[in-house]
Amino acid sequence: MNIKKGNPLQKGSTKQKDGYNFAIASAAEIIDLLLYAPKADEPEYRIELTEAYKTGDVFSVHISGIYLDRYLYCYEADGRKIIDPYAKTITGCEVFGKDENRQHLSRVCLSKYDWEDDTAPEIPYHDSVFYKCSVRGLTASKTSKVRHKGTFSGVVEKLPYLKELGITAVLFMPLYEFDEIGKFPQLYDNGYGKYASGPIAGRINYWGYTKGFYFAPKASFAWTGRKKADYTVEMKDMVKAFHKEGMEVLMEMHFQDEPVDFILDCMHYWVTEYHIDGIHLFAGEAALNAAARDALLAKTKLITVFWNGEKKHYKNMANYNAGFMNVARKFLKGDENQLGDFVNVSRYNPVQSANINYITSHDGFTLFDLVSYDRKHNEANGEGNADGENFNNSWNCGTEGPSKKKKIQHLRLRQMKNALMLVLLSQGTPLLLAGDECCNSQAGNNNPYCVDSELSWVSWNSRGMAAEMTAFAKELIAFRKQYKILHMPKQLLSYDSLSCGYPDISCHGSSAWYNTMESYNRHIGMMYYGRYAYIEDLCQQGNADADTFLYIAYNMHWEEHELALPIGYNECDWQVALCSGDKGSAVLGKDGKTVHVKPRCIAVLTGLRKKKENNKKTNRKTGEENGHS
Repeated sequence: MNIKKGNPLQKGSTKQKDGYNFAIASAAEIIDLLLYAPKADEPEYRIELTEAYKTGDVFSVHISGIYLDRYLYCYEADGRKIIDPYAKTITGCEVFGKDENRQHLSRVCLSKYDWEDDTAPEIPYHDSVFYKCSVRGLTASKTSKVRHKGTFSGVVEKLPYLKELGITAVLFMPLYEFDEIGKFPQLYDNGYGKYASGPIAGRINYWGYTKGFYFAPKASFAWTGRKKADYTVEMKDMVKAFHKEGMEVLMEMHFQDEPVDFILDCMHYWVTEYHIDGIHLFAGEAALNAAARDALLAKTKLITVFWNGEKKHYKNMANYNAGFMNVARKFLKGDENQLGDFVNVSRYNPVQSANINYITSHDGFTLFDLVSYDRKHNEANGEGNADGENFNNSWNCGTEGPSKKKKIQHLRLRQMKNALMLVLLSQGTPLLLAGDECCNSQAGNNNPYCVDSELSWVSWNSRGMAAEMTAFAKELIAFRKQYKILHMPKQLLSYDSLSCGYPDISCHGSSAWYNTMESYNRHIGMMYYGRYAYIEDLCQQGNADADTFLYIAYNMHWEEHELALPIGYNECDWQVALCSGDKGSAVLGKDGKTVHVKPRCIAVLTGLRKKKENNKKTNRKTGEENGHS
């Protein structure tokens, strides 16, 4: 074995042509590198790194003359074992929520992986439909009917379902090696012990928004991890499977006080090593700005709370915040003074960044609970129902919690359909919370961060109301994709900017072209002209959708309303294409100039613009032609 000072810029463990490089940042005066043979409990080699191996606060060593590919390693300073922050895998974490009191080691090298002809789909934000979930929560329930429950392989088993639903990208909650039970004391400077030192035994951080080892996939999320194999292969298989279906994989990363260079190194690693398509970044402004300007990440989707920086050549930045959600929820339940705000958020689509629209997320009610509970019910969290959001803008439709009354069940179903329509018929990028399309419930718990059970896992309901919701969600997503005017790359202007004959989008009340935004109004019609989606397409002349009008009739009032159609039957053949209510909830007037919409109902009308007759009629008396010469 030959040992010399290594390259301090190559953090972690790196295999090189002539050996192996190890580098770690530490303020210690001396640190030992411990190398373990496979399955060994004691180190086979202990290499002392002194000040001679130090550059600044980074120890580095180059080792040659020995084969270390299958070895594992850790460090030791002052008698304390240290896991490399750049560790690619970590042992002793194969079972979720359990500390097996095993030492945590990292592989020196990962197995070689054949990505075959894998390529990134690079789906633009405006063509995307996001689906948010936890790797574990998506398939851990017995109702998931998959073999490899709660794992990357389990997600792959659900891939055909997601594809059929119309999802283009899955946004995963933290899937790196986060600390769910306090088994990594080195991550905390305050003598942090067990996370679960609460009144409920087994209480863990199920979501994963805490410190962790950001370069290593979570071992317990891999079925192969339990077999002590290189579980990183399983995650790569998952990403490759998504890409083969033309779908993207995005992940959330929750940083706290980590340096900017560490955060960038981490993002670079996931994009290059795992072919990740996007990252929802929780970090400080300095790290965000650095990531936004990073050349390697130029085509990686980067999502944050708000971005209003400079426009880039490729639109990879996106805003993810509760702005749309808060307005949409209030509008859904019929609050006053929400109409104007909803019109604004539904068409909001900035040029420099995308906007992620959602009405439910992991840190709140599921969609079923949003229409079933007025108040949170977080008793299972063990904090006396004191945790979680108190202002949910929810409405239980008449009864708190489960109800057998058909009237309430029908109203809840209609409200859930309304909610999906608010999201999927708005501009921007829609995001659905996993399980919302099949009536998943958390029994009114809007903050199950520490609950790892059937309560927090997705319940794959497939009968009755749930089956109808799933079919409706699938139909609605397909409808959005069919009409480009519903998912434009930039914001519609509300006027006829290109002289097409009609505005790209217009609002209408009981009278055409008059939008009544009074605080007491809860209904409006929004018309889209399809030609604006094809105006720059050289083939638009042959595209039937180019001359299609869409009219979305929103009625969140508890009374029936009549909305005016700005184009009558003589110019447009209107048809009801989608409706959240029962048959007959949206009826066209006999004159073809109005649509009657039942209470708490949304309807979508489609109409193909009729071609004007050019035949000129001759005046029998004068022989002159009627019309313009």
